Amino acid sequence: MNLIEAYVYEVTRRLPEKSRDDIALELRSTIEDMLPDDYTENDIMEALSELGDPAELTASYRDTPNFLIGPKIYDTYMRTLKIIVPWAIFITILVYIVESIVLFSGEQNILTLIINGLGMIIANIITVLIQTLFWVTIVFIVIERFGLDSNTETLTNFGIKWTPEDLKQVQVIPKKKVISKGEVIFGIIWTVIWVPLYFNAERLVGIYRSIDGNDLQMIMPIFDQTVLLSYWPIILPFALLEIGLGIYKWKTKQWTKKLVTINAIIKVLSAIAFIVIASNPNLINEAVVPYMANLLEISLSSVQNMMYWAFWTIIVTVIVTSAIEVYDSYRKAKIRL
Repeated sequence: MNLIEAYVYEVTRRLPEKSRDDIALELRSTIEDMLPDDYTENDIMEALSELGDPAELTASYRDTPNFLIGPKIYDTYMRTLKIIVPWAIFITILVYIVESIVLFSGEQNILTLIINGLGMIIANIITVLIQTLFWVTIVFIVIERFGLDSNTETLTNFGIKWTPEDLKQVQVIPKKKVISKGEVIFGIIWTVIWVPLYFNAERLVGIYRSIDGNDLQMIMPIFDQTVLLSYWPIILPFALLEIGLGIYKWKTKQWTKKLVTINAIIKVLSAIAFIVIASNPNLINEAVVPYMANLLEISLSSVQNMMYWAFWTIIVTVIVTSAIEVYDSYRKAKIRL
């Protein structure tokens, strides 16, 4: 393992992106100047030990001091917040959306429900952020005041005292290969939203009309709920697979050949399942076609023709987007340092 690159990565990943490349070059040059011509791994270890903990060295490169609660635990404190806050927001949004979908009876004012829902989500997120920041800060203040003695150095991921040996546990991930937390969280949120929507489609997915310009009223559901429910043995396993894939992405943090293979299999099977369900001739509510023909003042065959082209447009879109995503993930998995 290249300990020099691991050390440079550990220092620069904590810095603003605009200054990382320049500092990385400077740091590599400094380390190389500290080494003899025919250096060994022990020479590298000694040089890196002399430079010290990457977290402390990072602090010397920052333009502003990192004394939010103390230099010894600041980096771990910020890293903890970056892990907890996204999940806290994710769970807050998720719980509210799922609860709203499940409890929706179809009698509420839709526009008012949406506006109030957005307001409640924002208010809940603010409350959760305040609570999270407060309690995490309290915990780290207690750790700093009572959990560390005067001889303790910077608190890191791997223990109390940093040594070059810790670098052997560091994953140096190319930027373009990284799977962002936002991508993972959005994927899980989307899965948990569409599943309740699927099982409650007759109350939520339909043809709406405006009432006095102030509200929307559902006239009829678009899909036959009985047909949708008949496919539950397919839907639930795929939903669990997508959530499991999201958790695995969070754990690996990068595209790998194994992850690409799993993702491709799930995408292919999902596309097949979608085509099977969408091609069921009884999927669409039988009242939809006559209603649309009357509304648009066209023949039933014209509406059926429009639905036919819409069906194939959606199918092709699903296949193409899935293929692009699989190819893009495969390309990222091949990236090397």
